[in-house]
Amino acid sequence: MKGLADLSSRKLEALRARMKIRQFSKHSIMYKEGESDDAAYIVLAGIARLVCVNRKGRRNLLEVLGPGDVIEIPSLLPDIHNKLTCEAFTDCQIGSISPTALVEGVVGIKFSDFSEALNLTVGRWWTLLERHSNFLNQTVREKIMLALFDLGRKFGQRDDHAMIVDLGLSGQDLADLVESSRPKVSECLKRLVAEGVVKRDHRRFIIDSVKIQTSLRS
Repeated sequence: MKGLADLSSRKLEALRARMKIRQFSKHSIMYKEGESDDAAYIVLAGIARLVCVNRKGRRNLLEVLGPGDVIEIPSLLPDIHNKLTCEAFTDCQIGSISPTALVEGVVGIKFSDFSEALNLTVGRWWTLLERHSNFLNQTVREKIMLALFDLGRKFGQRDDHAMIVDLGLSGQDLADLVESSRPKVSECLKRLVAEGVVKRDHRRFIIDSVKIQTSLRS
């Protein structure tokens, strides 16, 4: 799991011993502000998507999540209203752990000290992220590039400058992931292929990560 690769074997064992394993079926809600347990969530298997709802009720895709990714900001910054929803795009296995057990039992820091430092640093930037989401209006093209880039980072195999995503995703699967219609997604994919940003080999996607990042910044 890439997201947990930097943890020592001792900390991984401490994490495993403190986690509760939960199963979520495809399309179910794994986390929603005000409706979920006060816990950090670790994706163990499957694909999930992290969505932020802006002040107009529009849903913005923030990230595609895979094994090893941790959803922890809501529980570690309890005073921040995050308007986040984490949804299972496929069947998912999740490990949940209390913030105190994560910080004190795994990281080895007193939770009150850690929480205070986090509020002074990450809290401000999290507020800025929420504010940015209120002005964000991603196009279908941007959502596709963001989704493919995240899938490539989490599940892809590297080949020179490309990332190969071989998850058997259909055009409809990708349309569901970015919450758009299949015709719109197909049209955007054709343009991305023509521009050399993406190549398709049946249900495999070959992604030029440099071109995607450049396009998302422009």
